[in-house]
Amino acid sequence: MTEAHEIRRLALEVAKGAGKLLLSTAAGKTTSKSSPTDLVTEADRAAEEYIVGRIRTERPKDSVIAEEGFLHDGTSGVTWVIDPLDGTINFVYGIPQWCVSIGIEGTIRTGVIYDPLRDETFTDQSGLKPSEHKELTGALIGTGFSYSAEMRKGQAEVLRRVIPVVRDVRRAGSCALDLAWVAAGRLDGFYEDDTHHWDVSAGIALIESAGGHTRRHDRLTIAAGTNELLEELERLVLEEKS
Repeated sequence: MTEAHEIRRLALEVAKGAGKLLLSTAAGKTTSKSSPTDLVTEADRAAEEYIVGRIRTERPKDSVIAEEGFLHDGTSGVTWVIDPLDGTINFVYGIPQWCVSIGIEGTIRTGVIYDPLRDETFTDQSGLKPSEHKELTGALIGTGFSYSAEMRKGQAEVLRRVIPVVRDVRRAGSCALDLAWVAAGRLDGFYEDDTHHWDVSAGIALIESAGGHTRRHDRLTIAAGTNELLEELERLVLEEKS
C-alpha cells in the first residue's frame, strides 16, 4: 500500500469515526470563542480529540492543525488540517447541515469531507464532477457569513451586488460542505470571506482534484466549477476593493 493510499484510508476511517461519535453525542456544554455568535461545544472537542488521537498514534511524524486548538509540528512533510465539526451552529440547533472535514497537505494533497446525517463521503476518488456553468446569470452560488458583526456589514454589501445577478444564493451554514457541493456540481460556485485554514483545506483539494477552480485572497475563498465563472464571481465580489 502506498503512503497516499494509507493516508486516505486513515482519513476516511477517522472522518467516519468522528461522524458516528457526533451522531451519538449531544452538543453538551456550549461556550463562545471569537464572538458571542461563534460557538464551540463539548462535541467539537470530543470529535477533535478522537481524530487527533488516531492520527498521532498511527502517523506520529505528521504535522497536525486542528480548529479547537491542537497543533503539532511534525517532520514527515505531511500536514493534517482538521475541522472536527464544521457547522457547529447548525449542530447545536438541530439543522441537518454539518460535517467532518479533513484536509491533507504537503507531500500528499487530498481531502475527505464526511456528512454523517446523509452518510455521504466526499473524496478525490468519489467521481466528483463540478458544474460546467460559465456565467453568473443562472448560477446557483453558495456563501457564508463571518461571526464578526463588523465584517457582516461588508458582506451584506457584497451580497447586495451578487443577488440580482445570479440565479439564487444559498447560505447553508457549513463552508466545508458547501465546497464539497461545488466539487459535486450541486453548487455552481461559492464565495465566503473570513474563512480559516481548517474550513477550506479539504474542500479546495476536492474541487481542484475534480477539475474545478479555487482562489484565495487572504481569508476570502472563491470557488467554481469553471474558471470562467470563478473569474466573473471574483470580479463581482472584489468590486469594492478594486
